[in-house]
Amino acid sequence: MEDEDISNFDEALSALAEEILEDIPEQAPHPLATPPPPPPLSAPSIGAVAAARSASVSPIDRLRAQERTLLRIDRLLISGGIRFVLFLPLFVVINFGLAHSYRNSTPEWWLLHMQDVAPVEMHLGIHFLSLFILVADIALLLLLFRLLSVTRTIFRYEAESLTTAGLTFKSSHGYAEMRATINGSRRQLGATITFLILAASLLGIALWLAPNGDLSPRLVALSTGTLLAGHGSFLVSNQSRFNASEPWGMLSAFSPPIHPALLRRPFSDVIKAHIDPLLTVRISEYLRTVEAEVKSRHSMAQIQETLLHLLHLRRSSLIDEQQFRSALATMIDSNSIDLLFDHPELGQETWDRLLSGAMVDCAPFFRLHDRLHMRQQTGRTGVVWFDVDMENLVVGPANLFAFILNQSDEVQDLILRVQTPDFRPNECEYRLRVEPHQALEFDGLELPKLTQTLPRLLASTRIIWQSLLPAGTGESTVTVRLEDPDGNLISGRVLTVQIRNDLFSRLRMTTGALFIVGATIAILSPILPFIGSVLGL
Repeated sequence: MEDEDISNFDEALSALAEEILEDIPEQAPHPLATPPPPPPLSAPSIGAVAAARSASVSPIDRLRAQERTLLRIDRLLISGGIRFVLFLPLFVVINFGLAHSYRNSTPEWWLLHMQDVAPVEMHLGIHFLSLFILVADIALLLLLFRLLSVTRTIFRYEAESLTTAGLTFKSSHGYAEMRATINGSRRQLGATITFLILAASLLGIALWLAPNGDLSPRLVALSTGTLLAGHGSFLVSNQSRFNASEPWGMLSAFSPPIHPALLRRPFSDVIKAHIDPLLTVRISEYLRTVEAEVKSRHSMAQIQETLLHLLHLRRSSLIDEQQFRSALATMIDSNSIDLLFDHPELGQETWDRLLSGAMVDCAPFFRLHDRLHMRQQTGRTGVVWFDVDMENLVVGPANLFAFILNQSDEVQDLILRVQTPDFRPNECEYRLRVEPHQALEFDGLELPKLTQTLPRLLASTRIIWQSLLPAGTGESTVTVRLEDPDGNLISGRVLTVQIRNDLFSRLRMTTGALFIVGATIAILSPILPFIGSVLGL
């Protein structure tokens, strides 16, 4: 039955998606119903998106409800919590070793205490227990496979709905990468399930063909080999889990394919680079709905930058709730501020997860922001303030950030060079034209507020974001030079970092490789004697 279920998953999901898409245009209005009013001319894209999402709300709601149920089981038993799928195959391997040890003998305690309950020899009882554990492991993996299939269906349905509404969602930032992640995780899990089903089938055939207890060693060896291969492939290909029912469900599995090198709106550029495409559409769609509440002399791009910056300041306890709201009230209506955190999808937890994820992935940017804040408190020093930061311990691609603030009264033409023999690219050059920073005037009676001075200071700073790919492991150096157009050195930094592999990823990959090597040995052990006898060796 498991083989048939696995083979029919793709067909069932494809048929479900086709039925959903076919039912949408067939929904005709009631003859006595009042026709809906036409969408407003000022915001056609919003009405189109809303219509595309509400046209078939019942099927997508059923899929989301099913995904939430499977997600709770996954977090409790599979990918989180007890994590049965990591330990059950190991128990089966240990049971195979015990069954082989007691193949020709049965201990006395088994005959006295277990023979009445399980009227079989000990090695057969252990094999039956192993078969039961294998079936339980396959059932859990099928639940996980179903979860990934439902997530893929929801993602595909959302993409089709947004494309039908006239949005270029399939060509948006990160769509191809997110789709490849979902399909790749599903294919890798399907390969693991196939190996485990084959292992359970071989063990079941061995038990069925040996009613007298004399199991075929070749079938048991092949079952052991396929079990090790399945668990090894699961360990090697294990990835971050994701879902489409939570607004932030795909953040942990999404990695930005590209990002801007020169940050014109720093917080917006850094955080937007780490947002998955579905959440990006939801945020953009909501911000368009409050565009009418924006006060004059302000744009939506300014509001996004200010909102994210103020959220970080409030999260860092640099400002309180009243300061946060008063700073936003100068740009947007107070009722819209409440809606930012009462929104069903873009509530407080969503904004916190966006900031926390960006702080983990781009920690150097936030460290430089804190140093910029401290430099502001100490006062003006020098003509050009220049600072650089990157990760001290590099695991994978490294992020280098450079801040340049012109504190003179004239425009500065500068050249920033990044040189390193241990990363790729080995050398980068940026030619910058930095405008002078115009600080707020101080009347001597009341100090300017932090919510006024720090965003203004950050907006005047030229920020470079350079990604570096390590060429090896060990200690590495990165040299950053700030020069004038004639090549004279203005300032510079030499950074020393350690490049290492992720310990947990390395342990997981090594363990998975050992399992695959063991699987190869176990599968070849019954085949090599047969080949030798055929060849006369």
